Amino acid sequence: MTARVQFQYRQLFAWAWCTVLLCGSSVALGDEPAATEPPEADRADGSVMLTIPDVAATSFAPLHESLLPPLAEPIETPPNTPKLLPLATPENESSKAWKDEPLPPLDEELWQHGGSYIYAAEGDRLGWPCKDEHADYELLRLPEDFVDPEPFTLFTQFEGEEPIKQSALHWFGPGAYNWEPRFVAYGSYEASAIAYQQGGTRNDGLGHQLLVDLDLRLTGTERFHVQFRPLGEGDTGGSYYRFSDPAGYVDNSTGVPQRFWFEGELHSMFSGFMDPFAVRDVHMVGGKFPFQLHNQLLMNDEILGTVINKNTLFVGNTSNVNIQAIYAASDVCNVADDNSRMYGTNFSVDYQKVFYEGSYLFVETPDAAGRNQHFAALSRTKLHGQFNYATRAMFKFGDEAGTGSGELFVLETNYTQLMPAHPLGIEFGVAYCNLFYATDGWNSAGGGNFNRLRSAFDVNPLVAISTGATLGENYGASLGIQLFRHNEDESIAPEIAFQTPNGDLVYGFGLRYQLKTGKRTFFEVLGLVNLSDNEALRRDGVFVSETIVF
Repeated sequence: MTARVQFQYRQLFAWAWCTVLLCGSSVALGDEPAATEPPEADRADGSVMLTIPDVAATSFAPLHESLLPPLAEPIETPPNTPKLLPLATPENESSKAWKDEPLPPLDEELWQHGGSYIYAAEGDRLGWPCKDEHADYELLRLPEDFVDPEPFTLFTQFEGEEPIKQSALHWFGPGAYNWEPRFVAYGSYEASAIAYQQGGTRNDGLGHQLLVDLDLRLTGTERFHVQFRPLGEGDTGGSYYRFSDPAGYVDNSTGVPQRFWFEGELHSMFSGFMDPFAVRDVHMVGGKFPFQLHNQLLMNDEILGTVINKNTLFVGNTSNVNIQAIYAASDVCNVADDNSRMYGTNFSVDYQKVFYEGSYLFVETPDAAGRNQHFAALSRTKLHGQFNYATRAMFKFGDEAGTGSGELFVLETNYTQLMPAHPLGIEFGVAYCNLFYATDGWNSAGGGNFNRLRSAFDVNPLVAISTGATLGENYGASLGIQLFRHNEDESIAPEIAFQTPNGDLVYGFGLRYQLKTGKRTFFEVLGLVNLSDNEALRRDGVFVSETIVF
């Protein structure tokens, strides 16, 4: 018996003994003595005899009838009122009838109570069980023959439940982190057709494009990545056969990788020399990689260089402070020189539920004297539930030998609207409105321009047939909505837009349609019609493609 159990027994015994003493020594009602016989002091055993007091009967009746509470009136139960069942009723034959019912077959139980319809949004009857087993319905769950993405992998599975496999190789220093290598090869193949006309010149053809990505992950934060575009070098969009003059096959194939880079985190790579509990969060990337700033408006290019990033900085009431140092040795696609160099910095921060982004870039043009350019930009994004908006101001300085200084001001808004009734199968839509104004002399630091703001003016961003960068004063707007049907398996985005490059008014209508056609395939249609008094700016065309992801 443990000490705690002994202590509990002692407490119980003491409580019982005190109770006996208190009950035995209670004083009787009235004036009678508590004990009729005093204890004998000279008892041989030394014990004390307790006597039970003689308590006379006592009446507890009130002194007056007025002190009694009033009698309650009897409650009459209306007829036909169901009576409450007793707490327990004896079983009979009828009460045990349900026990004799056979259980339904398992497939029927799963169909009625475990089907995909239970995951549908409220009011959505897609996939609802139907009595006719041959009835056509749409499944909201993955089909039973669904196969997870299985690209070509080495060392460990791309997706799976196998344990992490560590290699004997590790990063620098004693006790550094071991590598966990995983190699994945994936990509896509696109077959397309285009019919396009601008300024009276036609460009019709059939083409294809192949993307192959090779990814070697060493740890969770370090990897080597290479992308090939064997059929379409650069941003040509692929190789294609052109039917219009000059007719023939346009070969844009190449064996040179278009993107290649290494990215990693400082603390992970030099863990052998650092405190394992230290927080560094210094990341870097080097090679030829895609780089975008301010929602693709200031920068949307593939640069050859390096970027060093530091996040988790704490300054006042801010959060998610992120600072980047940027250096591009070449391949910056600036209007002055396609082989420009670039130096700069970029920061982003959350402050009181508002997201800010600021940048400074210096673009050096070694092959175009006097065209060096400085860029400063600031963006502010605010979320208001279903409504969001972003304001952007971008400034360009220098370029004395070219177009001079310039500015770009942008307002972007969008609103998400749910459709509980699902008209025409539409579940929700995202409406947007973009406004921009560019002064004379504005151009982006590298790649891009207004294409993302006015998608109605592009047939396919990868095909080099769009208007490209425009110089001179320009302002415009685009208004559209993207509608999603059948659990986002289908998307329709109509848009109207206008702009005034160099004072020439251009307005038009664009449409983007996307449809999931299989487990690894999707279909896309892009179309536009642009009207203008300037014949050179009149355009119409359609682009159709089917893409296979592997």
